[in-house]
Amino acid sequence: MLVQIKKHMLGIPEEETVWSLLRKNGFLSTLISAVGVSLALFHIITSYVGQLESFKHRVTHLSVILVLVFLNSIAKKVNSQEEKEESKWLIALDAIFALLATVSFIYTFSNGAVLPLRAGNPNQYDIIIGAITLFLTIEAARRHVGLGIVIVTVFFLFYVYAGPWFPGFLRHAPFTISEIINIQYLDLEGLWGSPLGAAASFVIVFLIFAGLLIQTGVLNVFMDFAMKLVGKSIGGPAKVAVVSSALVGMVNGTAVGNALLTGQVSIPLMKKMGYKAPFAAAVEAAASTGGQVMPPIMGSAAFIIAMFLGIPYSAVCKAALLPALLWFFSIYIMVHLEAKKLGLKQMTREDLSLLPSWKTLFMKSYLALPMFILIIIMVLGYSEVRAGFWGIISLLIISLLGKDTRFTIRSLFSGLQAGIQMAFSVTTACACAGIIVGCVMQSGLGYTLSASLIKIAAGNSFILLPLVMLTALILGTGMMTVGVYIIVSVLVIPAMVSMGMHTLACHLFAFYFGILCNITPPVATAAYGAAGIANASPWSTGMCALKLALPIFCVPYVFISQPALLMDGSTLEILFTAIATFAGVYCFDVALEGYLFRKCTIIERFLLLGAGFLFILPQTVFFLSGALLLSVTFIMQKYLKLREI
Repeated sequence: MLVQIKKHMLGIPEEETVWSLLRKNGFLSTLISAVGVSLALFHIITSYVGQLESFKHRVTHLSVILVLVFLNSIAKKVNSQEEKEESKWLIALDAIFALLATVSFIYTFSNGAVLPLRAGNPNQYDIIIGAITLFLTIEAARRHVGLGIVIVTVFFLFYVYAGPWFPGFLRHAPFTISEIINIQYLDLEGLWGSPLGAAASFVIVFLIFAGLLIQTGVLNVFMDFAMKLVGKSIGGPAKVAVVSSALVGMVNGTAVGNALLTGQVSIPLMKKMGYKAPFAAAVEAAASTGGQVMPPIMGSAAFIIAMFLGIPYSAVCKAALLPALLWFFSIYIMVHLEAKKLGLKQMTREDLSLLPSWKTLFMKSYLALPMFILIIIMVLGYSEVRAGFWGIISLLIISLLGKDTRFTIRSLFSGLQAGIQMAFSVTTACACAGIIVGCVMQSGLGYTLSASLIKIAAGNSFILLPLVMLTALILGTGMMTVGVYIIVSVLVIPAMVSMGMHTLACHLFAFYFGILCNITPPVATAAYGAAGIANASPWSTGMCALKLALPIFCVPYVFISQPALLMDGSTLEILFTAIATFAGVYCFDVALEGYLFRKCTIIERFLLLGAGFLFILPQTVFFLSGALLLSVTFIMQKYLKLREI
């Protein structure tokens, strides 16, 4: 009886005991697990009974994450035998950082009721602890987000301090270090601002949900389903990458994580079927990046959009649905045409025979039910936090239906810890974004830059929108999507809104291009991650991924001018805009790939490009003109054998 309890409830093998398992893991790993699981349980419980006061809740979340970041760093160095002797001082430094994060947490939390009251008149301890907290946050972001966001954050802090030294509209009144820390640490305008609020409230609950859902093996079900669905078609493995990335993207809202999960299966299969390594990696990267815009669990910036605009997260999901489908539609068409151009075949019977039957997949389809429950709860109007809580509860209950999906204490803790670890990069990025927002507000840069952009654009959106796009793409070379979105939303979006553009469309415009940064060189993180699996050149993979994504670049411009693509309008308007945009993206795909029924001539490519631009313009006459050009090209391709020019 005790053996069965140990095996099926605790998840401990027969030959192991609790104490032997703890000894094997070691004190440090056990401590990290205990702290991580405790934080996860804290968020699950508070998502139901009610969260702490905003300041204390955000302090708890960020401080514990900081402690875990530095403890994890120690664990990695300790477990790395090759570097053990050389990194003793680094381990000691990490231990000091973890201790300082703990001290910061105790001081800030215990004084949580009075610190905001001291805003404007901080004491010496507030300044010291505030400076330590800012430093630890930036250092943690450097480790889990990258050097780019650190450079931007430090620049903005310096800009607030050195405002009188800057020229023109960038000049502002000087601020002392104490005044900067006062805004950043004692107020909800800086470090503890809205970005961190989003990460500490509903983003973390969704990440815990995703961590537990992945633990059930639902990703394997998605992969098998995708392979059964499209594996038999031309270029099947590449289409598997697209379909599986869309499905996994519904759960995992990170581009690199999605690429590494699904790419382990799809990329070797693509290479086996004849796709070149850079193209195989690029397909996976481009498709996986789309996971950030695919509801119900989008990239963390989508949650912040909802918080900034004061709208339900479900409204953001609804608006993002058609752009997300356009993303995967475009990549799917591109890989289909590439397979036809290269004359690639379907997956072999041997590969297909290894897949489970449709009946087996249907028997495991219950694993997707928690996602639908999550969506239904949000549609019914409940808060994102409450929806996340009931999503987790439904997942735990539904997992009991299968022997191999039931949670043991061990697997439950693993899922909770996985969710917390996914929060490392999101939390530190949001905290740094909050620092940047605080700097922008304190210096007044947001207003002056917005006014300057309006003046430069002279009221012309055709000038302003490319500037916003370039800003997002440039910022994206060094930081995560969430950081790009928040900076652009603070600095540039006010100018877009003041010119009469649709508010939600403006925010999604920045979000969309912030996502595209993952596959646009020189720093295409998702492409580089996939390139590692394919043993391909990162640069070649990035350039190939950029080519695959080029047709998608038109989508944000469409929903800025035609909000019906965001499902804001009558049914007829939404239907017409969707059909026109899908047709336009299809034309761009064929023109870029240079193949339909045969290789396209230059004339045919220009006709297709013209048809694509006409389709995305917001008038019926342009739609009909685009349809005419597409029909002419179709007839030329199908029935005329023109020599390629």
